[in-house]
Amino acid sequence: MIETAAQSKPLAAFAEHNADYYARAFEAITRRRQRLTVNLAALAAGPLWAAARRLWSLYWFGLIGELVAIIMVLRASLFSSEERPGRGGVMLFGLALFAVVRLGQALAANSAYLRRYERWRVDQRVAGGFGGQPLLVGVLLMLAIYPLTIYRFCSEQVAPSLASFPAATGFARLTARRISDLFDWITVEYEAFFDAVTTVIRTVLNQIDMVLVTTPWPVTGLIILLIAWRLAGWRVTLFTLVSLAYLGLFGFWEKSMSTMALVITAVAMCMVFGLPLGIWCAKSRRVEAVLYPVLDAMQTLPTFVYLIPAIAFFSVGKTPGVLATVIFALPPMIRLTALGIKQVPAHIIEAATAFGARPSQILFKVELPLARASIMTGVNQTIMMSLSMVVIAALIGAGGLGEDVTRALQFLQKGHGMLAGLAIVLCAMVIDRVLQGSHRGSGGRPGGEP
Repeated sequence: MIETAAQSKPLAAFAEHNADYYARAFEAITRRRQRLTVNLAALAAGPLWAAARRLWSLYWFGLIGELVAIIMVLRASLFSSEERPGRGGVMLFGLALFAVVRLGQALAANSAYLRRYERWRVDQRVAGGFGGQPLLVGVLLMLAIYPLTIYRFCSEQVAPSLASFPAATGFARLTARRISDLFDWITVEYEAFFDAVTTVIRTVLNQIDMVLVTTPWPVTGLIILLIAWRLAGWRVTLFTLVSLAYLGLFGFWEKSMSTMALVITAVAMCMVFGLPLGIWCAKSRRVEAVLYPVLDAMQTLPTFVYLIPAIAFFSVGKTPGVLATVIFALPPMIRLTALGIKQVPAHIIEAATAFGARPSQILFKVELPLARASIMTGVNQTIMMSLSMVVIAALIGAGGLGEDVTRALQFLQKGHGMLAGLAIVLCAMVIDRVLQGSHRGSGGRPGGEP
């Protein structure tokens, strides 16, 4: 319940000016449930009133809305009817928009100010009053935004420096050339290292590919079905059977197995590097502060950009495809491992320490088992992201199902492309269902449900 201004010292201290008016307005909103009350000061001053009262959301709403309306009116009035047909209607719409925005600010002003007052009552650090400095900031923002924007949209000939950003083309070319030179230097200086990495990855990938592709398909299919039944139950096994039948009947069996070999290799590398790095991040804030921006860049960088260093250092083929997939799929493994370990209750760690457990014992016998759910989610996300890179990796010779999709895209083979895409989806769904069933613990018994 809002008291009158004479009785409410907090409201007087908060509002500073027109406390009586705001006491009546707040009382009308709370007691009488009149959510819409017109604030005449906000109606007259618009965004500037919102800035003075530190209601910045309302300020930006008014500033942007009124700016759009002003530009519409000015464009309709400055350009001739031949250049702007129907300018009368545009001008009327602009004037109506200005009135609606200003009225909207006036109707929302008291409710917004009441919410700020309620926050101020709870937390005195929330600034109140009629601030001269916020008003000055609001005026400066309007002076910085309004003239240039109006000039840009309402002038027939705009200065080139304003129409487009004055880019330093010479500096950009020099920087690009220096980066290319750096790639060339690294490729030459560390050729032996890149050859060794290529040999290791190619050997592992070829062995897995040979096992999956060369083994008779009934044996491979039977093993996959047994794994699905053991880990996830009969329903997932039935879905796996249908998926494998689809891959075989439509001629995708060999390429699906080749794709699975690439994914298995990439996921194994993600687990080898991601699990220790995730543990390290959970144990060290300094490492987390350094590594997380790198992970952000790895997740937001366009996928095609991964191919540039991969091709520069490892040429084309399956090896750069695996490495590009690892870079793309590694961040969720690190993040979710660190998150799972951080979420282990502190009292459990304290109890293990009190019983004399060493740090290594706490890690392997307490933290990692309790973080298993988060770690398995990281593995699942890594597998899904690896499969999403199949088509991109096929562009540099990784083969597999992605090759069918890229060929269908090149030659506009719509039907074949959709069939190959569905094959990738089924591979992802089979892995996902099996992992989910294993994580829920229903696969411990033959015939359990997912």
